[in-house]
Amino acid sequence: MPVEVVGVKDVLKGLKFIDEDMRQRIRIAIDPLMRGVAEKAKGFVPSNTGVLSGWAKASGTPGNFPKYDAGVAKSGIGYNPGENKTFRNGFKVSNYVYNASRPGAIYEVAGRLNPEGRAPFQMTPSKGASGTYTLKSRRSKAFREYNSNNPFASQQFIAALEPVTSQPKIKDIRGGGRKTKGRLIYKAWAQDSPKVYDAIIKAINATAIHFNKATEIKKAA
Repeated sequence: MPVEVVGVKDVLKGLKFIDEDMRQRIRIAIDPLMRGVAEKAKGFVPSNTGVLSGWAKASGTPGNFPKYDAGVAKSGIGYNPGENKTFRNGFKVSNYVYNASRPGAIYEVAGRLNPEGRAPFQMTPSKGASGTYTLKSRRSKAFREYNSNNPFASQQFIAALEPVTSQPKIKDIRGGGRKTKGRLIYKAWAQDSPKVYDAIIKAINATAIHFNKATEIKKAA
């Protein structure tokens, strides 16, 4: 029995529009989810009271450590659809959430590199809120060059903040390391990224199903 291939022309046409179809599906699928990440990150911004009250009352000046302001931190978080382009050999969808304010950025990543604060000090946890700060080494060059009225300020500041959140390990997704840890947008992304990746996979599968239906192979009668 002969086999008739129906829709060869459609296949050739499909090879031209499949990238655009997939790009549009991915963009539409992840856009509301990324906006949700931005809104969730704003919800993680702490108020000017509580553990950050001292920072909020500080007299921040341009060029120095900025004064904390919850309103400024929230307004600095937003969403950008980024570059969504189709190229000759593929496409690019680059949606991202940003944290642009100085106090928001500091709160986001403070202690990410040095969880115990600036060397050469270390904290020994206690039953209290802060613990005890001691020298790592009395011979430390960093200690001799450290000029501060409060040499433990860095450790005390970081200890007052909540721990940074790490990203979950997702199969077949590259990432990780200290640059993916944070308290605002990175925390929101850690919680919602599985939904975003799932939406991308569903969009790709939807394109594949659409393409296959348009290029079916049928037996000749």
